[in-house]
Amino acid sequence: MLVWVRKVMSNWMARGFFILLIAVFVLWGISNVFTLTGSSTAVARVAGKPVDVSVVQAAYQSALNQAAQNGQTQPDAATRQQIAEQALAQVLRQQVLAQEAGQLGIAVPDAAIRQMMGQIPAFQTNGVFDKAKFAQVLQQNNSSPDQFIADVRRDLSSRQLLGPVMAGVAAPDALIKPLFSALAEQRFASTVQIPVATQPLPATPDDATLQRFWRNHPDQFTAPEYRKIKLVVLSPVLLAQSEQVPQADVDAAMARAAGTAPSLPERSVQVLSVGDLASSSRLEAAWKKGKSWSEIQAMAKSFGASAVELSSATQTQIPNPNLAAAVFAAEPGKVVGPVAGDTGMYVFKVTQTGQSGPDQAALRAQVVQQLQLQKAQADVAQDVDGLQDALAGQTPLDQLPGNLGLTAAEGTLDASGDTPDGTPAPVPGGEDLKDAIVKAAFAAHQGDPAQLTNGPDGSYFALTVEQVIPPALAPFAQVRNKVVAAWVADQQTREAEQKAADLFYALQQGQKLDALAAAKHYSVTAIPAVTRNGQLPAGVDQQFVNVLFSLKPGQATMQQTATGFTVAVLSKVVDPTPDQDPTDYAQLTQAMTKLLQEDIGESFLDGLQQRDKVQVNQKLLSQLYQ
Repeated sequence: MLVWVRKVMSNWMARGFFILLIAVFVLWGISNVFTLTGSSTAVARVAGKPVDVSVVQAAYQSALNQAAQNGQTQPDAATRQQIAEQALAQVLRQQVLAQEAGQLGIAVPDAAIRQMMGQIPAFQTNGVFDKAKFAQVLQQNNSSPDQFIADVRRDLSSRQLLGPVMAGVAAPDALIKPLFSALAEQRFASTVQIPVATQPLPATPDDATLQRFWRNHPDQFTAPEYRKIKLVVLSPVLLAQSEQVPQADVDAAMARAAGTAPSLPERSVQVLSVGDLASSSRLEAAWKKGKSWSEIQAMAKSFGASAVELSSATQTQIPNPNLAAAVFAAEPGKVVGPVAGDTGMYVFKVTQTGQSGPDQAALRAQVVQQLQLQKAQADVAQDVDGLQDALAGQTPLDQLPGNLGLTAAEGTLDASGDTPDGTPAPVPGGEDLKDAIVKAAFAAHQGDPAQLTNGPDGSYFALTVEQVIPPALAPFAQVRNKVVAAWVADQQTREAEQKAADLFYALQQGQKLDALAAAKHYSVTAIPAVTRNGQLPAGVDQQFVNVLFSLKPGQATMQQTATGFTVAVLSKVVDPTPDQDPTDYAQLTQAMTKLLQEDIGESFLDGLQQRDKVQVNQKLLSQLYQ
């Protein structure tokens, strides 16, 4: 080969080709080096400034860790993409807010940061901020004081920027009144119940009639296919309750939870909005003398004042800044005022104080459960290989090693997961795992060796089918009593339905329910007020409510229920006004104001991103989750 190469190289054309080939490889290599050296790590740009991919990578990894703490399984590609896009959106939100805060000269004083840090329970010892514990918790969470303080400063700066934008938003009456009318509309109906059980018992038929009913309704008298199985389950959920979690890990997790969702003060308050100082002073004096809230509401109408009750509102959710500041400075239970507003005066009383966010005891219990589940997941990951090896060696299920954390069960069930006596089979684990086990049991064959199967929530199971019991129509002689009971129930149902249909037809012809009921000796019952989304009265289901709101006053309907048939007539429609129900109107106003504030905040952020010409490198972003 070398001799041949030397002969070829003696030709001047060949020499020129090889020189050109060498030049191409050299230049291509240099170009590739320059390309790699100049590649950007900016996953996005905000106002021309790069956002390094490492920042988004940290937010993405934090979201994955949070999902693991919540007991979620390894996310698929689509879920990872969604988490990465949410992490990018979070980072971009921080960047555009920081950009705007810098332009407006918004600053966060160190005192505000110290105050917020001092309110986090995970950093406290006996209710007082503990610097040593603060450093310890941050170290356990792979964070530093500088990083944590920067996060707090950024959060407080964002609140200063978004708070005034959202605080000036209030839901207008033009929006609230139609919603209030739809939600508060009340409908009343008069009903007649025709139960199946009260219908006269028919005479017992001959066996020929019963056998015909038995043949025509085989589904009522056929036992389903049953399978007798042996089962072992390796599940983090089943192991979690026995896991021991160090207290330091619990404290660290509580600190993370407090940092992501800090608690805010809330107040429930009764407020009078009065047009002039003299009237507000008179209302204040009457209220301080001990008049009840209902009495004050009635008295306020005579002065042309309005009364509103706010429940669990934060300071930014109270529209008037002067009123908000006074409410959060007031002593609970005392009447305060008058406080000057934009269009008049306010008199108020704080009825309850509290904090937003979850109850600390409930949160700690949830954190402990999550940490137990994480430890159980790690144990399952260690034990599953041993279980796989034992099953590969054809080890019977009842002879598997006892140190693998297995839960064993044996029994007979049908495709619905019920035992032959009709009760749910006691399959270990939750409903999703039970469904997977039942499905696998009815996909396997009798005598198949046990195979390790992946179940939901990181669980594994293996089973063998010991016996297949095929479905069969029970002999007539064996189920004759059951056939008789079913035939009688069918005849009583037909009788009740016919009576209900006759009554409904007569109502459609214009006759009155009271007269028809008296003639037939039926009892007429008035249903309490029904609303579209309110609590349903006893004996009323959502289907009946939907039908009731489709009727006009005087129209009738007929509905089958679990116990018989109902014939109803819509008797009255009441459309309450805001003055008749000021509490619900105020609560709806508060809820809609909060939604509008959130929408305005999102619109504000979108506007900042458009102004700052946010650009995203989708190719670099995709490398995070692939």
